[in-house]
Amino acid sequence: MNKEKYLQKIKKLLNKARNNSSEHEAAAALRMAQKLMREHGVGATDVELMDITTANSKGAPSDAVKFPNYVALLANAIFDAFGIEGVISWRYTASGQPKRIIKFYGPNERPEVAAYAFDVLSRQLCRARAEFISGMRKNIKSATKTARADAYCEAWVVGVRDSLTAFACTEAEKTLMAAYKARYFASAPEASGRAVKKAKGVDDAFYAGYFDGRQVELHQGVGSAGRAASPAQIGRA
Repeated sequence: MNKEKYLQKIKKLLNKARNNSSEHEAAAALRMAQKLMREHGVGATDVELMDITTANSKGAPSDAVKFPNYVALLANAIFDAFGIEGVISWRYTASGQPKRIIKFYGPNERPEVAAYAFDVLSRQLCRARAEFISGMRKNIKSATKTARADAYCEAWVVGVRDSLTAFACTEAEKTLMAAYKARYFASAPEASGRAVKKAKGVDDAFYAGYFDGRQVELHQGVGSAGRAASPAQIGRA
């Protein structure tokens, strides 16, 4: 039996000890749980961290090594909206191509729904960016187009973020996620993206992006008990 299976068994025993109306059965379950914890070097934190689940996005709006700042902004907007945390990372396709992803972690099913929401918004943002670029004159310099499009995307994400409601995590959840980060992502660098370059028309692009972002609707799908709804209830790309 591997460590994860022992952890599952220990957690069941501890739940039985807490919730059993029979003092004798509760005490027996607690003794068995403690015995297994000693035998397999399992600490209380190991058991508590089992309440944290993980989920990865399928991709991100950019696969650049030095990703644009709007990728980090979108990830942080999702963290706040679903009461979770995460790190910006990579996955590799079957052909060996690197793809930018977000690794989400947090209580209950919230990371799974957050990953789905991130993918939905990523696809919407990519479409909005393409449409914005297509509306620019063809004789505009490529660098200027990129700067305007980056500004548009940043503001689009800010507009979406401002329309979402931040999820109120409990102190216990915050402590648990901090412990998970310390154990599994202690060396992960802080997400910092590429800033928008100065160019003519950037301010107008920002205003347009914010307006369009405010029109986006996303059903967050998390109830007051912290349980997540199914991804289908969030929306479609």
